[in-house]
Amino acid sequence: MMDAVTLSLEAWLRRCVPTADLRFDSPGRGFPDDTGRSAVRAFLYDVREEEHGRVGSFYVRDTANKVVARTQPSQLFQYSYQLTASAADWRECYGLLGEIMRMAAYSPGIPDDLLHPSLAGFRSGAIRLMPAPFDPAPVPWSGAQVPDSPVLHLVVIAPMPFESDEEIEPAPERVEIGVGRGSFTAPPAGETPRRGWRPRGRIEE
Repeated sequence: MMDAVTLSLEAWLRRCVPTADLRFDSPGRGFPDDTGRSAVRAFLYDVREEEHGRVGSFYVRDTANKVVARTQPSQLFQYSYQLTASAADWRECYGLLGEIMRMAAYSPGIPDDLLHPSLAGFRSGAIRLMPAPFDPAPVPWSGAQVPDSPVLHLVVIAPMPFESDEEIEPAPERVEIGVGRGSFTAPPAGETPRRGWRPRGRIEE
């Protein structure tokens, strides 16, 4: 699950900053500069269940958008990443992280064509992105070295994938409902209908 979410994020980051190298190792290793290319590191440091993250069953659809199966009730998890950048100039570092912020604000979810196959069965937009959250999960270590650039926190919200466990009966192609004429009894001649009186109708099928 963690690898599927991170691989999906990697594909999305490559679309955001195609000229930069991407790395997912520990931030304590530093950025090697032998390639001379700019780089972005996305380090996954915290995974926890999303508050109120229990969700109902998901429906699986075929290529014709018809429901063919249903999964078990799922859970939503919050994946917290610490993003830093390395480049020859601070302007380029800021530009790389700023472009990621801009893309995340423009597209709040990872596009379907970039999702790992194990996540492709969820509805469009199910894998959400939260750049620079107001209250990010705290980094679980202290005394770390000063990073090479500003730190951009990025949260990915993703459901736990399950195998489809219940087949769905195909929907009927056509539904016919026959309705006959209704009939009612009028009040006797010369009698004023009582307030609130309603004709007694009958529907025949």
